[in-house]
Amino acid sequence: MALKIGALGFGGPFALLAVLQKELVERRRWLPAAEFNECAGVGAIMPGPIFFATAVLAGHRLRGLAGAAACALGLLLPGFVLVVVIATLYVQVRQTPWVAAVSGGMAAGVVGLIASVVFNTGRSTVRAARDAALVAAALAALALLKSDPLVVIAAAALAGALWLRPGATKEIQ
Repeated sequence: MALKIGALGFGGPFALLAVLQKELVERRRWLPAAEFNECAGVGAIMPGPIFFATAVLAGHRLRGLAGAAACALGLLLPGFVLVVVIATLYVQVRQTPWVAAVSGGMAAGVVGLIASVVFNTGRSTVRAARDAALVAAALAALALLKSDPLVVIAAAALAGALWLRPGATKEIQ
């Protein structure tokens, strides 16, 4: 599965996160949504792309160290080879109208994938008013105040420890 996503996944880390979520949670049902979201949360604070860290963490949860290594190799190797080949070709044809049109269409598709991740993660994560308040505060800090994402994630982790511990919230009805 990691080899397939590594070879065929396009659009950057958040678009690939949507593909990974659909594959692991919805299609194959290898991980429950809550466990995938936990991997994504930890992946967000790890160095490197969120998608890569999330996939390696999910591989570790499913098959231990061998699963993590298989995910890492499966994701890195095909992408490396494809980037080298595509970059070589793209430099030669990037100015053609057809290639520009294809690139624009792919960009629109990536926005849809990212919106899907936000919607699905939000639907399974926001269960109480405090969850929603934390999401709104993080969004405001990132979009309006242009805060550093790492600071926002650290602040959200601290707020979660204080507000979202078991027994501190009521479920949204």
